[in-house]
Amino acid sequence: MWALWKEALKNKRFVILLIISFIGLIAFALVLPYFFIEILLPKPGVTLTDPILNFFAPRDWSIEIFVLIYLCAVISLVFNFTTPKIILVGLQTYVVVNFMRITSLYLFTLEAPAGTIPLSDPFLAVFAYGQPIYVKDLFFSGHISTLCVFLFIENRRVLKYFILLSTIAVAVLLAWQRVHYTLDMVAAPLITWLVYRFFNWVNSRLI
Repeated sequence: MWALWKEALKNKRFVILLIISFIGLIAFALVLPYFFIEILLPKPGVTLTDPILNFFAPRDWSIEIFVLIYLCAVISLVFNFTTPKIILVGLQTYVVVNFMRITSLYLFTLEAPAGTIPLSDPFLAVFAYGQPIYVKDLFFSGHISTLCVFLFIENRRVLKYFILLSTIAVAVLLAWQRVHYTLDMVAAPLITWLVYRFFNWVNSRLI
């Protein structure tokens, strides 16, 4: 398992890209709580009309949503950890997509759909200074984009189908809970895929 990592770490460009990605991840983690609490929550947003949400009577699916997300995360890390280049492109994609989310959340601020039931994530409750209710975390969906990172880096057919089905299930449950507009979840895979393809192209030429 460690042989591929030892070989990859001999490549200076790989190491530099990995370090930059980790710095970006740390910066994102530090900026996120302040951005949500101090900047995004007080900022007025626009309410969208989304007829698709009317098909569901709001219900709290927080546990099911986070079980699927964390399960996919564990599966992805366990099965891909032995492949450094996959871990790198996944990390690069995740970091850049989330900085793009911060930008889009600010530029295209939306108000939560009517009847929304805020997600409750025990990890986020600790991580985000005890304030886990981010009802304006909308365009575009971080939950779907995160699952799409796992989906795009996965090469095993069975696991890819499992993550795909989990992503679809999470999207339906998010709509059911009225955590997101349909637009938020439709945009997330496209943006994530473009970022993933970009870093695949960059890495193939640098390392």
